[in-house]
Amino acid sequence: MASANPRIVLPTTAHKRVEGYPSHSRWLDTLSVITSALFVLGLFLDGWAHNSIPKLETFFTPWHAVLYSGFFSVAILMGGTQYRNVGKGYAWSRALPQGYGLSLLGVVIFFIGGAGDMVWHTVFGVEQNLEALFSPTHLLLATGAFLFIAGPLRSAWQRTGLHGWRDLYPAILSMTLLFTLFTFFMQYANVFGNANVLNMPTPSGSSRYFIEVSSVVYVLVPAALMMATLLFLVRRWQLPFGSATLMFTFNALLMFLMRINFNGQYGLIVVAAALGGLVADILIARLQPSAERHNALRLFAFVVPAVYFLLVFGAIVLSGPRGLWWEIHTWLGVPFVAGAIGIGMSLLLVPPPIPNEKTN
Repeated sequence: MASANPRIVLPTTAHKRVEGYPSHSRWLDTLSVITSALFVLGLFLDGWAHNSIPKLETFFTPWHAVLYSGFFSVAILMGGTQYRNVGKGYAWSRALPQGYGLSLLGVVIFFIGGAGDMVWHTVFGVEQNLEALFSPTHLLLATGAFLFIAGPLRSAWQRTGLHGWRDLYPAILSMTLLFTLFTFFMQYANVFGNANVLNMPTPSGSSRYFIEVSSVVYVLVPAALMMATLLFLVRRWQLPFGSATLMFTFNALLMFLMRINFNGQYGLIVVAAALGGLVADILIARLQPSAERHNALRLFAFVVPAVYFLLVFGAIVLSGPRGLWWEIHTWLGVPFVAGAIGIGMSLLLVPPPIPNEKTN
């Protein structure tokens, strides 16, 4: 009797090519924010170590472990999503949702910078003080971090119809982390890490000018960074109430804790930052500043930094053994200049309309 030999059909793993990009994923946004936040917390923990432990001369530290675990969680998320979507048929160049391609590039750049940083530390030693903020390998790491932290912000920017916390929390948290990354690398010019300089005995002699200039810079540089990031969001969306409070408080808290060994008694400045954020949120709700409401935008851009730093000055006075050593001309004038910087930022983001000129 002849036996039948049925034909065996093996399953195929081939996928039909899918055009375009994968659709937006709320889970990807959320996980991207969480992993990026872990990275930023590790960064500030490492910053605290460099500010608190003298002669930290090794790459292999517990604080680097937290920092790099945050990075590897981002890398696994981006790499895993890329691999899975390529398996679904998406092209390699379009396997991540729109806005996240640069995040994957940031992971690659950071990996290269991390390997280079280990070699740099081995050859030249571990950077001390300001050196750590200008090291070429650290700046390469910062570039990569900027790219992958901004993924949720870029993703939200390219979509329409987003309103409220439910839609905007990834973009708001992403920008909060970016703002905090910026201030980390500008920590040498930030009042939250140097509040004691404004509350010291009045300097004299040849050092007075240098100290006075430095203390003013501690205010004006953060004012520029703060308003650039906040106005960037205000230019795009009607922010839900609490956005500015979250951004300002989170940033101030990390900056304060990183240098708590120097400024531990000035904890009220974090409360002042939260109150400044609350003022900004109230103004957003009442004035509704936008690209279409120029006057409201200009007023908002001036009042927020001016009030914010007046509150910070008040917190320093209440926390320290003495008042500000600045004369009244300076401590009233500096918040005004901070407000002027805010207006300048608003003019860059939303310049006055250019009238049409007819040519003959």
